[in-house]
Amino acid sequence: MTNKSPLLCVLMASLLVACGGGGGSPSASAPPPVVTPPTPDPTGLLVTSSEGEGLTEYSAKLSRESTARIAFGAPVAVEAAPAADAGGGSFSGTYTLESGVDEHDIVKYDGATLAIAPSRSGCCFVVDAFPLEADAAMEEPAPLESQIRLFATDPVAGTASQSGTITLPEGISAEGLYLDGSSLQALLSTSWWGAFGEPFVDPFYWEDQSVSLHSYDISDPASPSLVSELSVEGGLVTSRKAGDEVYLITRHTPNIEGLIPYPQTAEDIANNEAILADASEADVLPEILIDGTPVTPLSLDDCYRVDPEHPLGADLPADSVLTTLLTVSATTGEIVRSACVMEPLGGVYVSNDRIALTYVRWDAVSEMTLVHLLDRETYEYLGSEQVAGALYSGGNNDFRISEFDGVLRMVTTEWTGNPEDQLKHRLMTLQPEADAPELEVLAVLGEDESARIGKVNEDLYGVRFMGSRAYLVTFERIDPLYVVDLSDPTAPEIVGELEVPGFSDLLHEVNDNLLLGLGSSERRFPKLELYDVSAITSPQSRSCIEIGTVRAAGAMAPNGCDVSIPPEWEWSYSPAQYNRYAFTYLAGDETDRFTVPYSAGGRVEEVYEYVDRIALFELTDKAVPEEAALNLVGEIELRPGSVSGDTRVVIDTDALYVIAYSDLLSGFWTNPEAVTRFGRD
Repeated sequence: MTNKSPLLCVLMASLLVACGGGGGSPSASAPPPVVTPPTPDPTGLLVTSSEGEGLTEYSAKLSRESTARIAFGAPVAVEAAPAADAGGGSFSGTYTLESGVDEHDIVKYDGATLAIAPSRSGCCFVVDAFPLEADAAMEEPAPLESQIRLFATDPVAGTASQSGTITLPEGISAEGLYLDGSSLQALLSTSWWGAFGEPFVDPFYWEDQSVSLHSYDISDPASPSLVSELSVEGGLVTSRKAGDEVYLITRHTPNIEGLIPYPQTAEDIANNEAILADASEADVLPEILIDGTPVTPLSLDDCYRVDPEHPLGADLPADSVLTTLLTVSATTGEIVRSACVMEPLGGVYVSNDRIALTYVRWDAVSEMTLVHLLDRETYEYLGSEQVAGALYSGGNNDFRISEFDGVLRMVTTEWTGNPEDQLKHRLMTLQPEADAPELEVLAVLGEDESARIGKVNEDLYGVRFMGSRAYLVTFERIDPLYVVDLSDPTAPEIVGELEVPGFSDLLHEVNDNLLLGLGSSERRFPKLELYDVSAITSPQSRSCIEIGTVRAAGAMAPNGCDVSIPPEWEWSYSPAQYNRYAFTYLAGDETDRFTVPYSAGGRVEEVYEYVDRIALFELTDKAVPEEAALNLVGEIELRPGSVSGDTRVVIDTDALYVIAYSDLLSGFWTNPEAVTRFGRD
């Protein structure tokens, strides 16, 4: 009996008693054993399907009648305790939200090679150098062949020379690049829809698209060689790169004839059930190719879907879109890990450890945001939660969500419908539960009037989570900067507040004691403000510059900002206020350097003038907060119309490289007026 289970032993003993083997009366028989069934594994809102049931569950999902459109959204990005990857060595890099996690961009630099993808607002480069002023009367030429250009830089001489090109296939646009020594990844797509609006809302926009990740060996930049080519059916949401791994996130609407991707009536549901009854899994999943060969890393059985029995699963709208998450080796092009989600999503956030998938529920009585949390390394599901308010995403709104030390922090905004107080902002902390795939809300700041974020009717602008602190800027008529202590995530607290005119869209942490804000002045001109947060209970403004033209020494506006002298511009704008990639920051030991592109215009002596420029700034005495200051040290004149969201600047020691519309300019930080342009014929 030593090899038999205890339960079997008990059952055999019972049989012996029942047959008289025990010699006793029936009343003395042993009671039947009580077998307690095992406790089922806890399930969260998202579950996977049993083997072979994925297609059935996908069809069942499209039998849920949808009552609301998918929310706007965009890739939500990343952020962590250290300062952002704005360049901490001798050269600047892409301004990312998370230290250690790169983001694709149209310009990449590694200290030796400058890789430039074709701009969406212009095209292409040639390498015949000529002085800036020589082409003042140049007419814009026809677009050239769409190519990725590789330049070898010489920071000592302040020059760049073309070393190679990669011609893109016809009809393909470059979403961005990754560069690491001799390895270059190009993220390409058949269509680019941007971050907001109807393209993200409507499943039809995700049909008939393709995203490709091409990896090149550029050890010989004159002859780049294609190492691998990954192609995914669908549209690009976002990507990240950490170490050798590229995280590629796409959306795909199955192109099945007659299928209604957003069923809203009983007739729509019946139609979909009939069509999907004859469909295969391959009809639904995106086609994925590696070097032209189909691969099948995904299964509908493994796709995360909503458990309709979960308390949060009731009445969720459905659509036919699948979101695919792929981890790809940058070296080999192989897919290392994969996952998919068959539920509506509006945003994606990636940190060093987590991936958060968000969806704003506009169909709810009041705005709600549903957030799902995955482990970044394994795609293991950690839990979901629904919170009050909308988590806006896209551009610098990406800063509104952050993960630090295992705690997810997010800031939402709710339109209350009350004209006397239309906006309610909340900062929430959440954490995965230890014994179930669920998210627990640890605390909510801003729910009560006693801890209100923003004054009445003030909207939320700049947000930045940095380690155990958060900085928030609200604005209607004046700019309160709030300092939030998050050292105890169960009890976040507003510990400091400063009111200054204007507001900040982009917040950059210089160090533990200084915070730089880029936003707008009272008259809506770009404004830089340096905040001293060494005493977090009483933040101070140490320096302020309203970005314009040449400044008179000591000229100050009533609010304390340095201002431009005549000619006075009627308007001014900087894309860096809304696009972090247009902002370049290089930290130094004692002095930091950074650049801000801007456009300005107005009537000067009865003639309307328009300028595009790159403003060069230095932040001095950063080790002594009360003495720290911002200084405009020069400007680079660009040809009118050059400044856009695709404007980029690279700083390498004293060398400067500017990519603006169709031009590459190079020169020195100390002599920005003498830059040389590599333009178009």
